[in-house]
This record gives sequence, structure tokens and C-alpha cells, in this order.
Amino acid sequence: MDKSDAEILLNDSRNKIDEIDNNILNLILERTSLAKDIITAKKALNKDLFDSSREEIIHKKIRNALADKDINTEKVLEIYDLLATISKEEQRKYL
Repeated sequence: MDKSDAEILLNDSRNKIDEIDNNILNLILERTSLAKDIITAKKALNKDLFDSSREEIIHKKIRNALADKDINTEKVLEIYDLLATISKEEQRKYL
């Protein structure tokens, strides 16, 4: 690969990453927008804000999905834990 090809590949890859990042951000906002519905349902069902069984289900699902993938599963789980934290913070707004 010459420098010109490498530059094109780098720019194309960065553009794709920018597009993916925009999609991720929109999905995070969409996910977070469900906080009011979730806490409303939890109140009606007399459930706590934190549901450890739900967290375990999510972790298991992620581990299974990534079992044969070459990616750091623990880091992906950290991302999901951060998403859960954001969701709980949003839910607290409606308590």
C-alpha cells in the first residue's frame, strides 16, 4: 500500500467511524428517552430503581453474543454498565 492509498483508507475509515459515532449517540439518546416509561412501570410494579437480575441478564446476553468475537468483553460490559448508570440517573429525575 502506498501513501496515497493509505491516506484514502484512513480518511474513509474515519468518515465511517464518524457516521457510526453519530448513530451511537442517537441510539444512546433514544435509549435514555425510555427512562420515564421505565420508572413509571417500576413504580406501578413496586420495583426498585436498581434491578440486579436485569443487569445479570444483560451481562449474560452480551457475553454470549461476544463469545466467539475478538473483542475485550469486559470493556464492552463496562460500556453497558455506563449506559445503565445513565439510565438510572434519568429515571431518578422522575422519582
